[in-house]
Amino acid sequence: MILFRMFFLTLAFLVFPGSLLAQVAGGPAAPAGRSNLAGWNIEYQVPKGWRVVQSIGRIQMLGSDTEAGAIFVAPGLYTSPNEAIADLTLFYQSMNLMGHPIEPPSETTIAGLRAVVATIASQDQMMRPVHGRFIGMLTAHGTGLNLLAMTTPDKLSGLRTTLERLAATVKATPPSINRQAVAALGGTWMLYSGGTSGGSSVTGSTSRSYEETVVFDGNGRFQYQSSSSFMLNTPGSGGSYGGGAGSASSDSDQGTYTVIESTLVLKGTKGQFVVDIQLQGDRLAAGGKTYLRSR
Repeated sequence: MILFRMFFLTLAFLVFPGSLLAQVAGGPAAPAGRSNLAGWNIEYQVPKGWRVVQSIGRIQMLGSDTEAGAIFVAPGLYTSPNEAIADLTLFYQSMNLMGHPIEPPSETTIAGLRAVVATIASQDQMMRPVHGRFIGMLTAHGTGLNLLAMTTPDKLSGLRTTLERLAATVKATPPSINRQAVAALGGTWMLYSGGTSGGSSVTGSTSRSYEETVVFDGNGRFQYQSSSSFMLNTPGSGGSYGGGAGSASSDSDQGTYTVIESTLVLKGTKGQFVVDIQLQGDRLAAGGKTYLRSR
């Protein structure tokens, strides 16, 4: 997954010297200066000595030649601090990090924008402590910018200052909605996976299935349904099945959607879901899954 790759790059920034940033990131670093998040129309000044070393979807990752750590920059559609924090929580979960606040979230104002700040402690997969300083900024246009600086605890103080300098340079104008993509998504999209193993009255068998259906109206509304089932048939005596057990579950949601650049943003009754998409005819790739248009 993309975020797992980013997680390992973060570890590289904590371990390797800054002169190896371009090699670790897999390519040359973008020059310092103002960075614009296309479509979102949010820009900021890259701090001196820092570079945008990786851009994946809506997320930019910054590295430094002089400071240990990494800074992640991610725009989103946020109307409240809680929505910004929820996106941050998903980011930590995607990287298999269990974070807990050592400075609870608090609201403030940065660069004339409403903001929420927090400090989070976690451990990487090598059980080394990693601290993160978070700043979530809300614009007047229904968008926001999440900033997360991650490094070792002893380096956080300096990196925190760098992050605050970056946040003070943020500017935003209304986002550019990809209305062509919004319309092109109109229709019903389905994903199915399943299979059966075994199939003998001696060994028994198992079967499982999973299905998702997403309906976009082409104008900004969606409906979502999913279902999964599992069945276990156990062997019995005399060459017959002895019995079985199974389980089934389902889920559903509905709400609004929009597309900014190639990022799909769903806002439903259960919160916000943001994913980078690729639409090719009757195939929709989103979040590592491929959906087929059914009608």
